[in-house]
Amino acid sequence: MEENITQEETQLPPVDFISFITDLITTAHLYLQGFKDPETDKVIVNLGLAKRMIDTLEMLEEKTKGNLSAPESNYLANSLYDLRMGYVRAANSQKDAPEQDTVPEEEPEQDVSNEDTTSTETEETPNEE
Repeated sequence: MEENITQEETQLPPVDFISFITDLITTAHLYLQGFKDPETDKVIVNLGLAKRMIDTLEMLEEKTKGNLSAPESNYLANSLYDLRMGYVRAANSQKDAPEQDTVPEEEPEQDVSNEDTTSTETEETPNEE
């Protein structure tokens, strides 16, 4: 019941281009920076979905070219630049240390045990490191 009261009391801003773009940008940032899965407490980073959001914003930039106000156009362009740089940083950091971006340091064995084909052989290797 508390959730219903909170939702009724919260007034959302009107939907305009900036707020729509902000929603997409926020979602892309979540995929890039990661968010904690409430069931497993693992941080989830999904570069594929982040790239999809960036591609969506690029498509909107192309389709709306010439139809946006200067502040809208600048906001979109600057946000896209920021997201692209964030994507490059996240992709590079995943190459350097893929386990650290997606798995808590305490439990690296859990992901290995989920791989049925190599679980018996690889469980001992991470413990030696």
